[in-house]
Amino acid sequence: MSRGILSAHPAALWALLAACAVGTLTSWVEASWATLLSVVLLLLAALPAGVSEARERRLVSSGLTTPAWLLAALPAWGLLQLLTGLSVYNNATLKAITYWSALAAAFVLSARLCASAERRHLVLTAFGSLAAAMGWFALIQPFAGVLGLPFLISAAPDAYAASFANRNMYACFAELALPVLLWLGLRNGVPRWHWLVHAGVLACSVLLTGSRSGALLIFCECVLFAFVFTRGQRLYWKLAFGAAAAALLAAAALSDNSLFVRLQYGDPLVFRKQIYLSGIEMLADRPLTGFGLGAFSAAYPAYALFDNGRFVNLAHNDWLQIAVETGLPGLALLVTFAALLLAALGRSRWAYGVPFVMVHAIFDFPLHRVGVAAWFMLLAGALWAARPRGERRAHIAAGRLRVAGLRLPSGGDPPSLVPSPVDRSHRSSTTTER
Repeated sequence: MSRGILSAHPAALWALLAACAVGTLTSWVEASWATLLSVVLLLLAALPAGVSEARERRLVSSGLTTPAWLLAALPAWGLLQLLTGLSVYNNATLKAITYWSALAAAFVLSARLCASAERRHLVLTAFGSLAAAMGWFALIQPFAGVLGLPFLISAAPDAYAASFANRNMYACFAELALPVLLWLGLRNGVPRWHWLVHAGVLACSVLLTGSRSGALLIFCECVLFAFVFTRGQRLYWKLAFGAAAAALLAAAALSDNSLFVRLQYGDPLVFRKQIYLSGIEMLADRPLTGFGLGAFSAAYPAYALFDNGRFVNLAHNDWLQIAVETGLPGLALLVTFAALLLAALGRSRWAYGVPFVMVHAIFDFPLHRVGVAAWFMLLAGALWAARPRGERRAHIAAGRLRVAGLRLPSGGDPPSLVPSPVDRSHRSSTTTER
Protein backbone atom coordinates (compact mmCIF):
# COMPACT_ATOMS: atom_id res chain seq x y z
CA MET A 1 0.00 0.00 0.00
CA SER A 2 1.29 3.40 -0.91
CA ARG A 3 2.37 5.48 2.05
CA GLY A 4 1.35 8.57 0.07
CA ILE A 5 -2.33 7.84 0.49
CA LEU A 6 -2.69 5.78 3.63
CA SER A 7 -0.18 7.66 5.78
CA ALA A 8 0.07 11.19 4.41
CA HIS A 9 -3.60 11.49 3.42
CA PRO A 10 -5.76 9.33 5.74
CA ALA A 11 -8.56 11.90 5.36
CA ALA A 12 -8.92 11.08 1.64
CA LEU A 13 -11.23 8.15 2.40
CA TRP A 14 -13.51 10.25 4.58
CA ALA A 15 -13.52 13.01 1.98
CA LEU A 16 -14.58 10.50 -0.66
CA LEU A 17 -17.38 9.15 1.54
CA ALA A 18 -18.54 12.68 2.35
CA ALA A 19 -18.61 13.66 -1.34
CA CYS A 20 -20.71 10.59 -2.18
CA ALA A 21 -23.09 11.32 0.71
CA VAL A 22 -23.53 14.94 -0.40
CA GLY A 23 -24.45 13.71 -3.87
CA THR A 24 -27.11 11.44 -2.39
CA LEU A 25 -28.56 13.94 0.06
CA THR A 26 -28.89 16.65 -2.61
CA SER A 27 -30.35 14.37 -5.29
CA TRP A 28 -33.77 15.97 -4.91
CA VAL A 29 -32.40 19.35 -6.06
CA GLU A 30 -33.07 19.84 -9.75
CA ALA A 31 -30.70 22.80 -10.10
CA SER A 32 -27.35 22.03 -11.69
CA TRP A 33 -25.40 23.46 -8.73
CA ALA A 34 -26.15 20.35 -6.67
CA THR A 35 -24.49 18.05 -9.19
CA LEU A 36 -21.64 20.50 -9.65
CA LEU A 37 -21.08 20.59 -5.88
CA SER A 38 -20.79 16.80 -5.67
CA VAL A 39 -18.50 16.68 -8.70
CA VAL A 40 -16.20 19.33 -7.23
CA LEU A 41 -16.10 17.49 -3.89
CA LEU A 42 -15.18 14.23 -5.62
CA LEU A 43 -12.36 15.92 -7.50
CA LEU A 44 -11.12 17.65 -4.34
CA ALA A 45 -11.17 14.32 -2.48
CA ALA A 46 -8.94 12.78 -5.14
CA LEU A 47 -6.60 15.77 -5.47
CA PRO A 48 -4.34 15.26 -2.40
CA ALA A 49 -3.85 11.58 -3.17
CA GLY A 50 -3.16 12.33 -6.82
CA VAL A 51 -0.58 14.97 -5.98
CA SER A 52 1.14 12.62 -3.55
CA GLU A 53 1.26 9.81 -6.09
CA ALA A 54 2.51 12.16 -8.79
CA ARG A 55 5.35 13.30 -6.54
CA GLU A 56 6.32 9.67 -5.96
CA ARG A 57 5.89 8.94 -9.68
CA ARG A 58 3.64 5.99 -9.01
CA LEU A 59 0.55 6.99 -10.96
CA VAL A 60 0.68 4.04 -13.33
CA SER A 61 1.40 1.42 -10.67
CA SER A 62 -0.78 2.82 -7.91
CA GLY A 63 -4.29 2.30 -9.22
CA LEU A 64 -4.56 3.36 -12.86
CA THR A 65 -5.26 -0.20 -13.94
CA THR A 66 -7.24 -1.26 -17.00
CA PRO A 67 -10.72 -0.28 -15.67
CA ALA A 68 -9.38 3.12 -14.60
CA TRP A 69 -7.90 3.77 -18.03
CA LEU A 70 -11.19 2.76 -19.64
CA LEU A 71 -13.12 5.22 -17.47
CA ALA A 72 -10.56 7.97 -18.04
CA ALA A 73 -10.80 7.39 -21.80
CA LEU A 74 -14.50 8.36 -21.77
CA PRO A 75 -14.02 12.04 -20.79
CA ALA A 76 -10.87 12.09 -22.93
CA TRP A 77 -12.99 11.07 -25.92
CA GLY A 78 -15.45 13.81 -25.00
CA LEU A 79 -12.61 16.31 -24.94
CA LEU A 80 -11.55 15.17 -28.39
CA GLN A 81 -15.13 15.65 -29.61
CA LEU A 82 -15.08 19.14 -28.15
CA LEU A 83 -11.78 20.12 -29.75
CA THR A 84 -12.64 18.71 -33.18
CA GLY A 85 -16.11 20.23 -33.35
CA LEU A 86 -17.95 16.90 -33.26
CA SER A 87 -20.13 17.91 -30.30
CA VAL A 88 -23.45 19.54 -31.15
CA TYR A 89 -23.52 21.34 -27.77
CA ASN A 90 -20.13 22.34 -26.40
CA ASN A 91 -21.33 23.53 -23.01
CA ALA A 92 -23.08 20.24 -22.26
CA THR A 93 -20.02 18.29 -23.39
CA LEU A 94 -17.76 20.33 -21.13
CA LYS A 95 -20.01 19.61 -18.15
CA ALA A 96 -20.11 15.91 -19.02
CA ILE A 97 -16.31 15.79 -19.28
CA THR A 98 -16.07 17.17 -15.74
CA TYR A 99 -18.75 14.77 -14.48
CA TRP A 100 -17.17 11.61 -15.91
CA SER A 101 -13.72 12.76 -14.81
CA ALA A 102 -15.03 12.99 -11.24
CA LEU A 103 -16.52 9.50 -11.47
CA ALA A 104 -13.24 8.13 -12.81
CA ALA A 105 -11.38 9.85 -9.96
CA ALA A 106 -13.79 8.29 -7.45
CA PHE A 107 -13.13 4.83 -8.89
CA VAL A 108 -9.34 5.24 -8.82
CA LEU A 109 -9.33 6.67 -5.31
CA SER A 110 -11.60 3.91 -4.02
CA ALA A 111 -9.46 1.21 -5.65
CA ARG A 112 -6.38 2.65 -3.97
CA LEU A 113 -7.86 3.30 -0.54
CA CYS A 114 -9.81 0.03 -0.28
CA ALA A 115 -6.94 -2.35 -0.97
CA SER A 116 -7.17 -3.68 2.60
CA ALA A 117 -10.10 -5.58 4.07
CA GLU A 118 -10.26 -3.22 7.05
CA ARG A 119 -10.78 -0.17 4.88
CA ARG A 120 -13.31 -1.95 2.72
CA HIS A 121 -15.23 -2.84 5.86
CA LEU A 122 -15.13 0.81 6.95
CA VAL A 123 -16.48 1.93 3.57
CA LEU A 124 -19.23 -0.70 3.57
CA THR A 125 -20.25 0.15 7.13
CA ALA A 126 -20.45 3.85 6.28
CA PHE A 127 -22.46 3.19 3.12
CA GLY A 128 -24.71 0.73 4.92
CA SER A 129 -25.39 3.24 7.68
CA LEU A 130 -26.42 5.90 5.15
CA ALA A 131 -28.60 3.41 3.29
CA ALA A 132 -30.28 2.32 6.54
CA ALA A 133 -31.06 5.96 7.37
CA MET A 134 -32.44 6.49 3.87
CA GLY A 135 -34.69 3.44 4.19
CA TRP A 136 -36.22 4.64 7.45
CA PHE A 137 -36.44 8.17 6.06
CA ALA A 138 -38.41 6.90 3.06
CA LEU A 139 -40.89 5.13 5.34
CA ILE A 140 -41.36 8.11 7.66
CA GLN A 141 -41.90 10.67 4.88
CA PRO A 142 -45.57 9.84 4.12
CA PHE A 143 -46.43 10.27 7.81
CA ALA A 144 -44.26 13.33 8.47
CA GLY A 145 -47.26 15.66 8.64
CA VAL A 146 -49.09 13.45 11.14
CA LEU A 147 -45.96 13.10 13.25
CA GLY A 148 -45.47 16.87 13.33
CA LEU A 149 -42.34 16.73 11.20
CA PRO A 150 -43.31 18.75 8.11
CA PHE A 151 -39.65 19.41 7.23
CA LEU A 152 -39.31 15.70 6.38
CA ILE A 153 -42.02 15.83 3.72
CA SER A 154 -40.48 14.87 0.39
CA ALA A 155 -39.80 17.62 -2.10
CA ALA A 156 -39.72 14.97 -4.81
CA PRO A 157 -42.81 13.95 -6.78
CA ASP A 158 -42.61 10.37 -5.45
CA ALA A 159 -43.65 10.10 -1.82
CA TYR A 160 -41.27 7.35 -0.74
CA ALA A 161 -38.17 8.43 -2.67
CA ALA A 162 -36.28 9.75 0.40
CA SER A 163 -33.83 12.39 -0.91
CA PHE A 164 -34.12 11.30 -4.54
CA ALA A 165 -36.14 13.03 -7.22
CA ASN A 166 -37.95 9.89 -8.39
CA ARG A 167 -38.66 6.32 -7.39
CA ASN A 168 -36.35 4.71 -9.93
CA MET A 169 -33.18 6.48 -8.76
CA TYR A 170 -34.02 5.58 -5.18
CA ALA A 171 -34.46 1.98 -6.30
CA CYS A 172 -31.04 2.02 -7.96
CA PHE A 173 -29.48 3.33 -4.75
CA ALA A 174 -31.23 0.57 -2.80
CA GLU A 175 -30.03 -2.07 -5.25
CA LEU A 176 -26.46 -1.06 -4.47
CA ALA A 177 -27.08 -0.92 -0.73
CA LEU A 178 -29.21 -4.00 -0.07
CA PRO A 179 -26.40 -6.55 -0.66
CA VAL A 180 -24.13 -4.46 1.59
CA LEU A 181 -26.70 -4.49 4.42
CA LEU A 182 -27.33 -8.22 4.01
CA TRP A 183 -23.60 -8.91 3.98
CA LEU A 184 -23.10 -6.84 7.12
CA GLY A 185 -25.94 -8.77 8.75
CA LEU A 186 -24.90 -12.27 7.69
CA ARG A 187 -21.13 -12.27 7.27
CA ASN A 188 -19.13 -15.04 8.93
CA GLY A 189 -22.37 -16.92 9.60
CA VAL A 190 -23.20 -14.78 12.64
CA PRO A 191 -26.54 -12.92 12.36
CA ARG A 192 -26.48 -9.23 13.20
CA TRP A 193 -30.15 -8.46 13.42
CA HIS A 194 -29.97 -4.68 13.38
CA TRP A 195 -28.41 -4.77 9.90
CA LEU A 196 -30.99 -7.32 8.75
CA VAL A 197 -33.83 -5.13 10.00
CA HIS A 198 -32.37 -2.17 8.11
CA ALA A 199 -32.14 -4.34 4.98
CA GLY A 200 -35.81 -5.31 5.33
CA VAL A 201 -36.90 -1.70 5.77
CA LEU A 202 -34.90 -0.62 2.73
CA ALA A 203 -36.37 -3.39 0.56
CA CYS A 204 -39.92 -2.62 1.70
CA SER A 205 -39.46 1.08 0.99
CA VAL A 206 -38.47 0.29 -2.60
CA LEU A 207 -41.59 -1.78 -3.15
CA LEU A 208 -43.68 0.99 -1.61
CA THR A 209 -42.45 3.40 -4.28
CA GLY A 210 -44.09 1.35 -7.04
CA SER A 211 -40.89 1.15 -9.11
CA ARG A 212 -41.43 -1.89 -11.32
CA SER A 213 -37.86 -2.52 -12.40
CA GLY A 214 -36.64 -1.68 -8.90
CA ALA A 215 -39.06 -4.12 -7.29
CA LEU A 216 -38.06 -6.90 -9.67
CA LEU A 217 -34.34 -6.39 -9.12
CA ILE A 218 -34.70 -6.06 -5.33
CA PHE A 219 -36.68 -9.32 -5.30
CA CYS A 220 -33.98 -11.00 -7.40
CA GLU A 221 -31.32 -9.79 -4.98
CA CYS A 222 -33.25 -11.28 -2.05
CA VAL A 223 -33.61 -14.60 -3.89
CA LEU A 224 -29.91 -14.60 -4.75
CA PHE A 225 -28.88 -13.97 -1.15
CA ALA A 226 -31.35 -16.56 0.10
CA PHE A 227 -29.71 -19.11 -2.17
CA VAL A 228 -26.14 -18.04 -1.34
CA PHE A 229 -26.49 -17.74 2.43
CA THR A 230 -28.97 -20.54 3.19
CA ARG A 231 -27.23 -23.23 1.18
CA GLY A 232 -26.25 -25.87 3.71
CA GLN A 233 -27.63 -23.79 6.61
CA ARG A 234 -30.38 -24.53 9.06
CA LEU A 235 -34.03 -24.34 8.17
CA TYR A 236 -34.67 -21.15 10.14
CA TRP A 237 -32.65 -19.10 7.62
CA LYS A 238 -34.96 -20.29 4.84
CA LEU A 239 -37.97 -19.43 6.98
CA ALA A 240 -36.53 -16.00 7.69
CA PHE A 241 -36.07 -15.24 4.01
CA GLY A 242 -39.53 -16.60 3.29
CA ALA A 243 -41.03 -14.26 5.89
CA ALA A 244 -39.07 -11.38 4.40
CA ALA A 245 -40.47 -12.17 0.94
CA ALA A 246 -44.02 -12.19 2.35
CA ALA A 247 -43.38 -8.82 3.99
CA LEU A 248 -42.15 -7.41 0.70
CA LEU A 249 -45.29 -8.55 -1.12
CA ALA A 250 -47.47 -7.08 1.62
CA ALA A 251 -45.62 -3.78 1.37
CA ALA A 252 -46.16 -3.72 -2.37
CA ALA A 253 -49.88 -4.36 -1.97
CA LEU A 254 -50.40 -1.71 0.73
CA SER A 255 -48.66 1.07 -1.15
CA ASP A 256 -50.74 4.14 -2.09
CA ASN A 257 -49.08 3.99 -5.50
CA SER A 258 -49.43 0.23 -5.56
CA LEU A 259 -46.87 -1.75 -7.47
CA PHE A 260 -49.62 -4.14 -8.46
CA VAL A 261 -51.54 -1.27 -10.09
CA ARG A 262 -48.48 -0.12 -12.02
CA LEU A 263 -47.82 -3.66 -13.21
CA GLN A 264 -51.22 -3.62 -14.92
CA TYR A 265 -50.29 -0.75 -17.22
CA GLY A 266 -50.82 -1.67 -20.86
CA ASP A 267 -47.32 -0.63 -21.98
CA PRO A 268 -44.62 -0.93 -19.28
CA LEU A 269 -42.22 0.98 -21.57
CA VAL A 270 -44.59 3.87 -22.17
CA PHE A 271 -42.65 6.67 -23.93
CA ARG A 272 -39.38 4.85 -23.29
CA LYS A 273 -39.87 2.71 -26.37
CA GLN A 274 -40.14 5.78 -28.60
CA ILE A 275 -37.02 7.30 -27.01
CA TYR A 276 -35.12 4.06 -27.61
CA LEU A 277 -36.16 3.99 -31.26
CA SER A 278 -35.04 7.59 -31.65
CA GLY A 279 -31.75 6.76 -29.96
CA ILE A 280 -31.12 3.85 -32.31
CA GLU A 281 -31.75 6.14 -35.28
CA MET A 282 -29.35 8.72 -33.83
CA LEU A 283 -26.70 6.05 -33.37
CA ALA A 284 -27.16 4.93 -36.96
CA ASP A 285 -26.47 8.49 -38.17
CA ARG A 286 -23.22 8.86 -36.18
CA PRO A 287 -22.05 5.37 -35.22
CA LEU A 288 -18.37 6.25 -34.79
CA THR A 289 -18.23 9.86 -33.64
CA GLY A 290 -21.44 10.35 -31.67
CA PHE A 291 -23.14 13.68 -31.03
CA GLY A 292 -20.89 14.73 -28.16
CA LEU A 293 -20.58 13.53 -24.58
CA GLY A 294 -23.52 14.96 -22.63
CA ALA A 295 -25.22 16.32 -25.77
CA PHE A 296 -28.08 13.80 -26.02
CA SER A 297 -30.80 16.28 -25.05
CA ALA A 298 -29.57 18.80 -27.64
CA ALA A 299 -29.56 16.31 -30.52
CA TYR A 300 -32.70 14.37 -29.57
CA PRO A 301 -35.49 16.79 -30.70
CA ALA A 302 -34.61 16.30 -34.37
CA TYR A 303 -35.30 12.57 -33.95
CA ALA A 304 -38.24 12.70 -31.51
CA LEU A 305 -41.21 10.43 -32.28
CA PHE A 306 -43.64 11.94 -29.77
CA ASP A 307 -44.34 15.19 -27.95
CA ASN A 308 -46.09 15.05 -24.59
CA GLY A 309 -45.08 18.56 -23.61
CA ARG A 310 -42.16 17.45 -21.43
CA PHE A 311 -38.43 17.86 -21.97
CA VAL A 312 -36.52 14.64 -22.68
CA ASN A 313 -33.12 15.27 -21.11
CA LEU A 314 -31.96 11.64 -20.89
CA ALA A 315 -32.44 8.47 -22.90
CA HIS A 316 -33.66 6.40 -19.92
CA ASN A 317 -31.00 3.89 -20.96
CA ASP A 318 -27.43 4.67 -19.94
CA TRP A 319 -25.92 2.24 -22.42
CA LEU A 320 -27.86 3.65 -25.35
CA GLN A 321 -27.17 7.24 -24.28
CA ILE A 322 -23.41 6.66 -24.10
CA ALA A 323 -23.56 5.04 -27.54
CA VAL A 324 -25.47 8.01 -28.97
CA GLU A 325 -23.17 10.60 -27.37
CA THR A 326 -19.79 8.95 -27.94
CA GLY A 327 -20.50 6.43 -30.71
CA LEU A 328 -19.64 2.76 -30.62
CA PRO A 329 -16.08 3.45 -29.35
CA GLY A 330 -17.44 5.03 -26.16
CA LEU A 331 -19.95 2.21 -25.72
CA ALA A 332 -17.14 -0.32 -26.09
CA LEU A 333 -15.19 1.43 -23.31
CA LEU A 334 -18.11 1.26 -20.90
CA VAL A 335 -19.04 -2.33 -21.79
CA THR A 336 -15.45 -3.47 -21.31
CA PHE A 337 -15.33 -1.69 -17.95
CA ALA A 338 -18.52 -3.49 -16.89
CA ALA A 339 -17.18 -6.85 -18.08
CA LEU A 340 -14.02 -6.43 -16.01
CA LEU A 341 -16.10 -5.67 -12.92
CA LEU A 342 -18.23 -8.77 -13.49
CA ALA A 343 -15.09 -10.87 -13.85
CA ALA A 344 -13.79 -9.47 -10.55
CA LEU A 345 -17.05 -10.12 -8.68
CA GLY A 346 -16.06 -13.53 -7.35
CA ARG A 347 -17.26 -14.09 -3.79
CA SER A 348 -17.50 -10.42 -2.85
CA ARG A 349 -21.16 -10.72 -1.97
CA TRP A 350 -21.42 -7.15 -0.76
CA ALA A 351 -20.80 -6.04 -4.38
CA TYR A 352 -23.66 -8.02 -5.92
CA GLY A 353 -25.57 -4.76 -6.31
CA VAL A 354 -23.08 -3.51 -8.92
CA PRO A 355 -24.30 -5.83 -11.73
CA PHE A 356 -27.92 -5.22 -10.72
CA VAL A 357 -27.47 -1.48 -11.24
CA MET A 358 -25.87 -2.25 -14.62
CA VAL A 359 -29.05 -4.12 -15.54
CA HIS A 360 -31.26 -1.30 -14.24
CA ALA A 361 -29.26 1.09 -16.41
CA ILE A 362 -30.97 -0.53 -19.42
CA PHE A 363 -34.24 1.10 -18.34
CA ASP A 364 -33.08 4.18 -16.45
CA PHE A 365 -30.13 6.52 -15.93
CA PRO A 366 -28.34 5.71 -12.63
CA LEU A 367 -24.91 6.47 -14.12
CA HIS A 368 -26.07 9.99 -14.98
CA ARG A 369 -27.17 10.84 -11.44
CA VAL A 370 -24.29 11.56 -9.09
CA GLY A 371 -26.24 10.43 -6.02
CA VAL A 372 -26.15 6.88 -7.37
CA ALA A 373 -23.18 6.95 -9.74
CA ALA A 374 -20.70 8.10 -7.07
CA TRP A 375 -21.56 5.16 -4.81
CA PHE A 376 -21.49 2.85 -7.82
CA MET A 377 -17.93 3.92 -8.60
CA LEU A 378 -16.90 3.71 -4.96
CA LEU A 379 -18.17 0.13 -4.67
CA ALA A 380 -16.73 -0.73 -8.08
CA GLY A 381 -13.32 0.52 -6.96
CA ALA A 382 -13.54 -1.45 -3.73
CA LEU A 383 -14.59 -4.52 -5.72
CA TRP A 384 -11.61 -4.14 -8.02
CA ALA A 385 -9.32 -3.84 -5.01
CA ALA A 386 -10.84 -6.98 -3.49
CA ARG A 387 -10.55 -9.12 -6.60
CA PRO A 388 -8.46 -12.32 -6.35
CA ARG A 389 -4.76 -11.49 -6.06
CA GLY A 390 -5.70 -7.82 -5.75
CA GLU A 391 -3.88 -7.34 -2.47
CA ARG A 392 -0.73 -8.97 -3.83
CA ARG A 393 -0.65 -6.55 -6.75
CA ALA A 394 -1.21 -3.63 -4.39
CA HIS A 395 1.70 -4.81 -2.27
CA ILE A 396 3.91 -4.97 -5.36
CA ALA A 397 2.93 -1.38 -6.18
CA ALA A 398 3.93 -0.42 -2.64
CA GLY A 399 7.34 -1.96 -3.18
CA ARG A 400 7.08 -5.25 -1.26
CA LEU A 401 7.07 -8.45 -3.24
CA ARG A 402 5.91 -11.57 -1.46
CA VAL A 403 8.03 -14.56 -2.39
CA ALA A 404 7.31 -17.79 -0.56
CA GLY A 405 6.14 -15.84 2.50
CA LEU A 406 9.30 -13.71 2.67
CA ARG A 407 9.63 -9.93 2.36
CA LEU A 408 11.62 -8.60 -0.56
CA PRO A 409 11.86 -4.79 -0.39
CA SER A 410 12.24 -3.10 -3.74
CA GLY A 411 15.53 -1.37 -4.38
CA GLY A 412 17.92 -4.32 -4.22
CA ASP A 413 17.96 -4.91 -0.45
CA PRO A 414 18.47 -8.52 0.66
CA PRO A 415 15.27 -10.41 1.46
CA SER A 416 14.17 -10.68 5.05
CA LEU A 417 13.84 -14.17 6.55
CA VAL A 418 10.86 -13.03 8.61
CA PRO A 419 7.39 -13.87 7.21
CA SER A 420 5.77 -10.74 5.88
CA PRO A 421 3.15 -9.22 8.21
CA VAL A 422 1.41 -7.92 5.09
CA ASP A 423 1.05 -11.49 3.92
CA ARG A 424 -0.46 -12.58 7.21
CA SER A 425 -2.98 -9.72 7.14
CA HIS A 426 -3.85 -10.70 3.60
CA ARG A 427 -4.66 -14.25 4.68
CA SER A 428 -6.76 -13.07 7.60
CA SER A 429 -8.67 -10.55 5.47
CA THR A 430 -9.59 -13.28 3.00
CA THR A 431 -11.39 -15.25 5.68
CA THR A 432 -13.21 -12.39 7.35
CA GLU A 433 -14.45 -10.23 4.50
CA ARG A 434 -16.25 -12.59 2.18
